[in-house]
Amino acid sequence: MPTTLLMPEKRGKNGLPTFENFIEERIEGAGDIFLVSFLNGYLFYSPLSNFSMILDEFGVSTVRKYFRQEELFPNEQTLIDHLNERNVFKIPETPQRSLIKPSTRWAPTSATFSNTQKCTLRCTYCYAEGGRLEDLDIPLPVAKGAIDLIVQNAHVQNVDPSIRFLGEGEATASWGIFREIIEYYKEQCRANHFVPSISLSTNGVFAQSRLDYIAENCTHLTFSLDGVREVHNEHRVLPKGGGSFDRIIATMKGLEMRGRTYDIRSTVTAAGSATLAEFVAFVGENLQCKSLHFEPVFDATTVTNLKDQIAHLDAQMFVENFRTARQVAAGFGIQLHYSAASLKHRETFCGASDASNFLVTSRGIVTSCNEVLQPTDPRSSLFQYGAWNQEDGEFVLDHEAIDRLGKLNVHDMPKCQGCIAKYNCAGDCYAKSASSTGDPASAGYTERCHITRELLKDNLLLALIFTMAGVNAGGSVQHACPM
Repeated sequence: MPTTLLMPEKRGKNGLPTFENFIEERIEGAGDIFLVSFLNGYLFYSPLSNFSMILDEFGVSTVRKYFRQEELFPNEQTLIDHLNERNVFKIPETPQRSLIKPSTRWAPTSATFSNTQKCTLRCTYCYAEGGRLEDLDIPLPVAKGAIDLIVQNAHVQNVDPSIRFLGEGEATASWGIFREIIEYYKEQCRANHFVPSISLSTNGVFAQSRLDYIAENCTHLTFSLDGVREVHNEHRVLPKGGGSFDRIIATMKGLEMRGRTYDIRSTVTAAGSATLAEFVAFVGENLQCKSLHFEPVFDATTVTNLKDQIAHLDAQMFVENFRTARQVAAGFGIQLHYSAASLKHRETFCGASDASNFLVTSRGIVTSCNEVLQPTDPRSSLFQYGAWNQEDGEFVLDHEAIDRLGKLNVHDMPKCQGCIAKYNCAGDCYAKSASSTGDPASAGYTERCHITRELLKDNLLLALIFTMAGVNAGGSVQHACPM
């Protein structure tokens, strides 16, 4: 499968791609209700009503005739009557989009800090170029200003504010700044009777002496571990050379000894894909982690100074290896995740849309995307929407940029309209799409689209099975009506 699939060759008068080459899986006359071949039958999916079912040839023919308003035979009418009794064909109205400009309603209650460019690793595919920049640390007044802002907004909205560490380097590599941010945030929470929530995404390479503080203060922890030892060590390298696998495992075990849970997020290369099941088995046999998040590696050479291109990862091989790994994971009670195939209904892929993400970099830049962190990034004009003003001691926002970010939603993505994953993927990662064309809305289908569609179908089938078995799968279960 090529890197780009079904890329439209023509554009309309408005400059947007025409739809002639786009996938169309909606049932004619049924709105956003989809029908696709699956296994030995067909998958019927109404994402807006959270309903799915498996149909045979007779069921498919009958459903299509019904929506085309054709005359039905008695046995076909019996089936339709049965389904209508269950409100299967009730076409939900498309959700109304807010008429209020994103810049008007912008009031974040969560801040993400890219608090340092320092890093304890030199990962070969790092989109942030961790450890290769200027080793900047975020000025403390900038971090405090961000915390003051979200606390003020939290008061108005009557919610608890939260902070997160993720970005240009390893957050714990600038230990003093890391702790000062946490202590100031906790101080403000105590003073305002808020419950603190602190998330840390980390490479796990830090002194064991820091484990007590992290275990005590960080509410949620995510580690980057990219496969079995050989695969991980090939790409997640220490500054002076050598792999980091054993260091990270020791860190995770140290947290387990302190009674803390955590998630693992893995960047999957071609070699990592081939050993995915082996990696899941290792985690199940050696660690207490019950949540693994797999994402295919992204070639960041077009948007960074990185020179070494990563070996191509075949989309179908990733799908097949994910399926095998999922079977292994089930034996250990581990859940596997891939971001774009979530069963959760969404109209935007992530918080980049509407500038919902309030991420402050080491330079004081405000960005909606944790992958677009430098002013030199060719995507900066789309995702970066403000900066700290040292003279005035406040953040200065670009309201036009915030309003542009409001267009990052599935309704403004032409390629998504007829795709079964429309309301689950919601256009996929906008930063990755923008890396090829500069505009996510003009991007064609990619290999991630293939992965998303296949794994979504798997997730829908699993939800049906869980429902028939009377099992609650964490709120993601669809109403089942297998035919």
